[in-house]
Amino acid sequence: MAHETRYPRPDQPTLDALVAAALADVGPPARDVEWVEHGSNTLVALTDRAAVRIARQQQAGGEVLRAQRLVDALPDLPFDVPRSLAAPVKIDGYTALATHRLHGSPQPTTRPDAGALREVLDAVHEIDADPLEPHLAPRRAFCGGEDWEATLRDRVVPLLDADLQGDAVRRIDALAAVEHAPRTVNHGDLGSTNVLWHGDRNGAVLDWDLTAREDPAEDVATVAASFDLWSAAGALADPDTVRRARSFAGTFPLQVVAFALLQDRPDDELARTVARAQRALRRSGA
Repeated sequence: MAHETRYPRPDQPTLDALVAAALADVGPPARDVEWVEHGSNTLVALTDRAAVRIARQQQAGGEVLRAQRLVDALPDLPFDVPRSLAAPVKIDGYTALATHRLHGSPQPTTRPDAGALREVLDAVHEIDADPLEPHLAPRRAFCGGEDWEATLRDRVVPLLDADLQGDAVRRIDALAAVEHAPRTVNHGDLGSTNVLWHGDRNGAVLDWDLTAREDPAEDVATVAASFDLWSAAGALADPDTVRRARSFAGTFPLQVVAFALLQDRPDDELARTVARAQRALRRSGA
């Protein structure tokens, strides 16, 4: 198992016990388990039939359960979502739950198709938000929630080199200017790692933890940036939404720094995050 993320996690005996308990009512014990470590709030144990999500910290269990209640409440969609296989379990204060393992490739057979991704975006943004309201995350939870603007201005900007601070403020101003745009159900993390493909068609969408009522332009920005589709952004959404999406994308490097701050990540990790953000700002500002 890889530990390069340095995110907190239960010890291995606890992890093994959680997987066994989560799968106890699902079928025969799993022989082979593949661990996925990159998530900041959860890690995942994959078997041939299940994905067991485990909260990395005891206090994170409530958020894991909230997000899963949202997934289980989603209507039928034109792609699969990771619905529950069994009731959640808790051992030594850590929470785990088994969901259906969704199969597919993280890459399409050919270049990602803007039309196929538009279908995903439209399906998500057309979901009725009212039944999901108790399970939705706060908007912009990743970078401070309703305090996102103060977090970026007051905590992130001062960490940047002096020659980048003015550009960062302009990016924050641009996002603040779209505050009153229409809001829909917004997935919140429609990057390439959360979209699985069957050939050139989308087969599944994972990781609904950040789903909130938000400007759909945030999802458009994530798709355009993650799949390198800015040149085809007009096929993802209408011109006004694409314009707002560019304002969201402009702050993405700053949001990643905000997340590290809000999660109290170690100083060395924060320094690496700031350095990556500054490289991204310099590239996009060139």
